[in-house]
Amino acid sequence: MNSEEFLGRLKREVIGHPALTHPFLERFGDGDVSPEGVRAFAIQYYRHVRVSRLYLAAVISNCRDDEGLQLALADILFDEYGHLNPEETHPALYRRFMRALDIMEEEWESPRTLPETAAYISVHYELCRHPDVRFGLGALGPASEWPVPPIYVRLAEGLKKAAGLPDAALEIFTSHVTMDVEHARIMMEAAAPYAEDESGQSKVREGAMRSLDARSVMMDGLYKAVFGEPAPVRGASVQALRG
Repeated sequence: MNSEEFLGRLKREVIGHPALTHPFLERFGDGDVSPEGVRAFAIQYYRHVRVSRLYLAAVISNCRDDEGLQLALADILFDEYGHLNPEETHPALYRRFMRALDIMEEEWESPRTLPETAAYISVHYELCRHPDVRFGLGALGPASEWPVPPIYVRLAEGLKKAAGLPDAALEIFTSHVTMDVEHARIMMEAAAPYAEDESGQSKVREGAMRSLDARSVMMDGLYKAVFGEPAPVRGASVQALRG
């Protein structure tokens, strides 16, 4: 199949991945979470948000001979860095959200990172630093830009119900719902030339599936941290991701 057919098929596979219907998203999105659980989520999810831009930078550093791909990824990175406004970077928007919950810096910096979140970060550094950029493109394109809007809709819904936060405090979540539609278009156009044959398609898909499996594991960790019990359904384990 050509790259367009492949990416269409991959999108259906991504949207059907269990990470998008994880029990954490279902329960949290319904607002079934205590104030303590909301704070635990906010603090732990920040560990993911504050480094996610660096994955894009890692892929850019690996595509030395493809200036077009560099420009496409830099376009997305420009948004992630708030168009170079320090108060509008995505980590800054997230800190604004935490302050709306009266969480102070010492609170969000002091707890250890959940092992499941640390595993997610490790997997993405591995994929995005790989000399073959197709793994990173799969992880940051299909596995990130397509799933994030529906995931962030559920997170925003839950935060409104459980914490009564106004839209201004939830900008880090609501902005991704529209922004990532454009980011997905950019990423798919950038990935298409790398998915024109069976080898390329295999590597792009592998990057996407490994990313989504890691996201499921991260949500397992969030479920336990937020609700105080193991997630009802578990997929891969931290050990499996590291292995």
